[in-house]
Amino acid sequence: MSPSFAIRYELSISAADVGSRVSVRRKLPEGGLGDVLGELTGWADGHLTVRRKDGSGVRIPETDLIAGKVVPARRVIARRHDLIGDLDLEEVAALGWQGLETARLGGWLLRASGGWTGRANSALPLGDPGLDPEAAIDAVTAWYTERGLSPMFQVPVPLAAELDVRLGARGWECLYGPGGIHLMSGDIATVLQRAEAAGPAPTGLPPVTLGAEPSPGWLGVYRYRDGDLPPVAVDVLRKAAAPVFAEVTEGGATLATGRGAVDAGWLGIFAMETAEAARRRGLAGHVMLALLRHAAAAGARHVYLQVSAENTGAVRLYTELGLTVHHKYHYRRMSP
Repeated sequence: MSPSFAIRYELSISAADVGSRVSVRRKLPEGGLGDVLGELTGWADGHLTVRRKDGSGVRIPETDLIAGKVVPARRVIARRHDLIGDLDLEEVAALGWQGLETARLGGWLLRASGGWTGRANSALPLGDPGLDPEAAIDAVTAWYTERGLSPMFQVPVPLAAELDVRLGARGWECLYGPGGIHLMSGDIATVLQRAEAAGPAPTGLPPVTLGAEPSPGWLGVYRYRDGDLPPVAVDVLRKAAAPVFAEVTEGGATLATGRGAVDAGWLGIFAMETAEAARRRGLAGHVMLALLRHAAAAGARHVYLQVSAENTGAVRLYTELGLTVHHKYHYRRMSP
């Protein structure tokens, strides 16, 4: 007689996992079971919604759930940094600087965070929105208006060139001009090799310390668009899988900052800042090197960062270290 086995299913996801990548097993209407892998984008009114890789959404009644679990983020480390597509790299970069509230409109990612920073308060067009383009723009407009925010898109080019033309025709303002913002990328091994080959760090530099939380000194030095940080900023800065805050201090004062986020095999570098009195001492490269070493130890193979095309000094530094411009983006904001 053949042995019998009891199949044990585990349901370990809940509404608290919205925003995570999940694997779900469900009852099919025609009978049998089916699996769905993707991002859990919503859970309300007795239904959950999972967005597949192709941008399509699957709405599942709770009563049809058989099993479900959170799974690791999709890995995209098996390529050279310059071979990854614009869409994939934008998805990776969105993991490093997230919105406190997110929603999906097909393949478009909507992010809101009280208005602080463009990346955390803009719609990022990743694929097909699942609606007529004009209707999709209207839906985005309504979503941000409901939250008291100015509707805004982050527009990667050439990936979203057609959307850019539509927004321009509707009178949406282009921010950051024709130069836009560079999304630069590189291989960590190459960047580390170049940084170390450039010679030892200038003598007398204090060490870089890494922490899981931004210290008061860190928050006191970092500026976004030269402004003080609002209370919501700390929540946005913490919002990543494993953010790390780099800081150089001397005599009790913070001289330089940086923020790293490792996800999907990539290091994202953000919030690079040097106090005015401490500039031209090589502190930016000092901080960057510490973040690269941290990420390499964590298994990351590639690095990305975003920098305004107008910040020629930073672009020059990153280029000398082996990063290249992967593509550009700008913002389109709905005119009042």
